Amino acid sequence: MKALYGRGAAGRSRAKRPNGSPLDPTAYEAIECFARLMVHCGFDTAAIAEAFELALIASRNEFLPPPKDVRELLDASHLVTLWRTSPDYVDELGNPLPLPVRGSGRSLESLTRLVNRKLDPAEVLKYLTHTHTVRKVRDRYVLNRRWVMLRGVSGAAHSHAMRVLVGKLRTVEHNLVAESDARSWFDFTTENARFPVSQLEALDQLLRRSGLGWMRKLDLFMRHCEMNRRPTEPTVWVGVDMYRFQHNTSPVFTSPAAKEGETRSTARRRK
Repeated sequence: MKALYGRGAAGRSRAKRPNGSPLDPTAYEAIECFARLMVHCGFDTAAIAEAFELALIASRNEFLPPPKDVRELLDASHLVTLWRTSPDYVDELGNPLPLPVRGSGRSLESLTRLVNRKLDPAEVLKYLTHTHTVRKVRDRYVLNRRWVMLRGVSGAAHSHAMRVLVGKLRTVEHNLVAESDARSWFDFTTENARFPVSQLEALDQLLRRSGLGWMRKLDLFMRHCEMNRRPTEPTVWVGVDMYRFQHNTSPVFTSPAAKEGETRSTARRRK
């Protein structure tokens, strides 16, 4: 991936000025991982390159505003976890306590230092306010929700989407080459090819209730493991993603072979 990133940087110096942002390491990893997966699945590399070019051509017609320069604070969600689970930051009922911004005692500044001493408390507060995770009540801040919601937050949502994509691609690739089920990562799917459209809202509501409940349990378990690890034990950034998908009936673009076959079929019907 580093070699690919280096070639991209060199190519940009000779190419025309791009219309969008330059690719970052996460974007390069997503492209490289996707390419490897396609090759693992036996597809011809020339056909992959042609299809990717066609997808880019089709996407050029989508005039979307560029994302704003609001970076995703990766430690923000962990800060929220600590705020709602650490004994020093909850009341006797387990509810997160209102916090002042500064102070050596219980405060957002101290909580930020627990997560990452390199973080700027002012930047963290701005981010949590911008994402409506916290709100100000008198001279303190309280949690609006027990997670960080990035939908509609331009820039941060875009970088988060790339991280989610790379995470899924890593899992799929890992499981494709895993020597046994015991060495694979958790990846299970339930789907229905004839699900009524009228029940999609009910499915979404069920997923939000049950899914968020399981996410909270997993978050607490990971926090427990973090707190009780051995001081010299190596650590890894691990995560669990949960989402629903939906197959579209009309593709964004059609391959030349498919279009040619459709044209021949139409011509036969017209005779």
